[in-house]
Amino acid sequence: MKLKDGRITMLADRDNGFTIELVDNEASTTFVRVHLTADQFMAAMARLGYTPCTIEVMALDRVGKKHEHKAFAFEMPECDWKSQKETAKRLVTQKCPEGWIPDIGFSSQNSFFKNGDKNMARTIIRRYI
Repeated sequence: MKLKDGRITMLADRDNGFTIELVDNEASTTFVRVHLTADQFMAAMARLGYTPCTIEVMALDRVGKKHEHKAFAFEMPECDWKSQKETAKRLVTQKCPEGWIPDIGFSSQNSFFKNGDKNMARTIIRRYI
């Protein structure tokens, strides 16, 4: 597979060594993170092949897909502010359109609002196509 719009980040840190991250920009997803100690990094820079390192691979199901996101608002039942977040988390998973994944933090200033006399909640939903 060849990615149209890949990105690479290389970070050096005195305490944590060296990190390389690979990102599929179309999917807005970091899918590989390589950690090297200072000694491993210097060995690789000296062209030592097969230098040992730690590799973290994640979100491979998103690689090569396009990331879409949009705001999603839904009506909330009457509830007190203490249970508002938990109620919203439960409801958004029920009301979210099929194929979309909701963010369930509900900690933004705009997460809860009134639309006329209706209590509403808002979050971001995402999908990868």
